[in-house]
This record gives sequence, C-alpha cells and structure tokens, in this order.
Amino acid sequence: MKDRILFLIAASLISCLSIASSAKTKSITVTGWVSDQACGAAHTKPGGEDCVRKCLRGGAHVGHPEWKAQRMVLVTDKEQKIWVVENPEALKGFEGRHVNITGQLNAAKKTVRIATASEVRS
Repeated sequence: MKDRILFLIAASLISCLSIASSAKTKSITVTGWVSDQACGAAHTKPGGEDCVRKCLRGGAHVGHPEWKAQRMVLVTDKEQKIWVVENPEALKGFEGRHVNITGQLNAAKKTVRIATASEVRS
C-alpha cells in the first residue's frame, strides 16, 4: 500500500513538472529579421548583413578585442520584439536577413529556439 501511495505521489509530481515546463514555452511561427543583440532593431531592412556578421563575430579578428561578440537575436516584424536565439547555428547563413521561422518561444527568458527557418523573398 505504501509503495502505491509513493508511486502516485511521484507520478503526480512528474506530471506537475512537465506541465509547468511546457507552460513556459509556446510554439510560434513568425516573420522577422536576424540581427545581433547590440544592433537589435537597427537592422530590420536589407543591407545590414555585413554589420550583423561583424557584431556576431566580435572585434578580435580586426584588432579590437574589447569589442565583444554579440548574441544572435530575432526581431519580429509586427511588434519589433527582440528574442535571443538559443540555437544560433539554426540561423547560420541568415545573418541580417528577413526570415520566416517556427520554433519554441520562452517568454520568461525572452528567448526562441528555432526549429525551421526560410528566407522571405520580396
């Protein structure tokens, strides 16, 4: 009997934890610009690709080690919200580009994990 009660308590705790963790994230499909954390929404138009790549890389390669590498962000079209990209390798090659993405948004952390990405063609 004790074993059954312990099992039910453990199962309840696991269920609560999985519900709580799934409540933190939600699936999204959104259009936006791939930028860097320093420039953010300043690169929400064509032509900023080179600057974004430089900011993501940092300044050590051009003789400025004090210029720190920036994190990749996604700036949404509609609200101009800035979300830090948790897995920047998923957007490699899209730096400074206008993209459609699907992924998991964590509003509490202001991050997004990219599942798929494709460039928006004008």
